[in-house]
Amino acid sequence: MKTAELVKALLDVDEEVFLLHGEINPHPTVVIVGGAAFLLRDLTTRNVTHDIDVFVADSMVRQVMASYPNINGAVASYADQIPYNFEDRLVPINIPSRTIDYMTPCTEDLAVMKLYASRPNDIQDIDGAAQRGLIDWELLEKLVYDHNEASASALSPNRYKELVYFYEQFKEKWGQQ
Repeated sequence: MKTAELVKALLDVDEEVFLLHGEINPHPTVVIVGGAAFLLRDLTTRNVTHDIDVFVADSMVRQVMASYPNINGAVASYADQIPYNFEDRLVPINIPSRTIDYMTPCTEDLAVMKLYASRPNDIQDIDGAAQRGLIDWELLEKLVYDHNEASASALSPNRYKELVYFYEQFKEKWGQQ
């Protein structure tokens, strides 16, 4: 899916939720993660992803999304890959939805998630953000090392050690001390 297809799918969900439920106040929030988040915020050098990973959405929105084959509404397994207080740093996605507030974690929270996975496309995403100067290295450092952030959500000490290892490699690659 290219960015335009991602936006169309999200706006289609927004329209369907509106048709089924009318105006909802406050608007439900949907948090997008993964490659779609990078594409929707123009943070990566790649131009396609396979699906839209939805990390947070209420049940009413998830029911509508379930009929969309390219929307993955069951990504709770990412909970150990995102810094604990990510909700404090959510960033709105700039699309003209009328019922749903679409958000992503901040670039640095997304980078932590990508560092945990460390697959080639994940590294490409964070390299793109670094290349464009879109990473706040001080915040990323805090999210990786502060005991109230990435380590607080890690499922095991070994999993957290892997994150730190990949982060140190990433920092070195981009000349960060």
